[in-house]
Amino acid sequence: MGQSASNLRLSSLQALFWSGFCILFSFLVPLYRHYGFSDLIIGLLAMTASFGAMLMQPFWGVVCDRSGKVRAVFLWVVLASIPLAFGLWLGHQGVGWIALTVFLLAATYQSMGAVLDSWIMKLGNQEKGIHYGLTRGFGSLAFALTAVGFGQLLDVVGVDVIPLAFTVIHHDEPEPLMTTLRLLLHNRPFRALILSSVLIYIGNGATMVFLPVRNELLGGTNVTLGIALTVMALCEVPAMLLHHRIIRRVSNQTVLLVAMGFFVLKCLATALAPSVELLIAAQVLQFLSFGLFLPSVVSHLNGLVERKTLVTALVLFSSAAFGLGIMLGGVLGGLLSDLWGVQTMMLILSAVTLAGCLVFFSKGRIQR
Repeated sequence: MGQSASNLRLSSLQALFWSGFCILFSFLVPLYRHYGFSDLIIGLLAMTASFGAMLMQPFWGVVCDRSGKVRAVFLWVVLASIPLAFGLWLGHQGVGWIALTVFLLAATYQSMGAVLDSWIMKLGNQEKGIHYGLTRGFGSLAFALTAVGFGQLLDVVGVDVIPLAFTVIHHDEPEPLMTTLRLLLHNRPFRALILSSVLIYIGNGATMVFLPVRNELLGGTNVTLGIALTVMALCEVPAMLLHHRIIRRVSNQTVLLVAMGFFVLKCLATALAPSVELLIAAQVLQFLSFGLFLPSVVSHLNGLVERKTLVTALVLFSSAAFGLGIMLGGVLGGLLSDLWGVQTMMLILSAVTLAGCLVFFSKGRIQR
């Protein structure tokens, strides 16, 4: 009963966090379009947000590892991000205000995704019966339901409602910092995982950043964008719920490599979709890409690094993949889109995602 209550409480927390994430970040491109920003500026803003997350996630990881107060850090930083959301209303004053706002939001709220994951993993190590995949699956479900409802709301009331909606939604001994980083950076499979994840998210990040633009070019609206995001998030749920059963029959490393391969297919399918309907259908590949990738990475890291460095390892991974990878994907995507168009850009950067798969296959697997 205690374990069920703990899983329910953590599932509710994941649902709340990812609902807020959907509202705050998934519809930023329509907001940028509303302010009249070009594809290049959109790419640079995506880079700014990713840089904020990349810069601050390792900091928050070290704070959590050294203080041991992961819960307190998570709650206070999330609360601090709420007033920052209203900076999104300053877009009419110039791109600089928006850049500062998204940087600060990424440095606070966006950075807490990895902290929340590490908190649940630490609880799972201390208490049997805590299932990360189960709780994270509820986060994806909440994201999906929020995406479809919020997409319809935006078409009715406009993108200026984003900050208001976001506001409504919402003891191990630590190793010294340098010792922790030294342990991680001397871990060859960990280094390879970081490199492969960055490469994968250059292509996948660009595809996600410019999904609203691709949707618009195919004649879609905020409603179809919301549907695409809903399909994407719903497809994550069963994969995360079933992950612990899948790895009983297939090694976690094999599942992780398969998930990486499906990132390539998802990038290609999104780039080549000839209609909005097929663009939405392409998001079903989220089941076999991100849906399996995230719990596989978390499980991989849990067996790859020492427990005292687990939070730092998770946030370094998150900073590299979801920070640096998406940052580079955003800026490269913006530059290539201005030169050759969104579709060609996605095809080019899918090759970078493939390179990430090859790096992990050749270097990243744990040596038996």
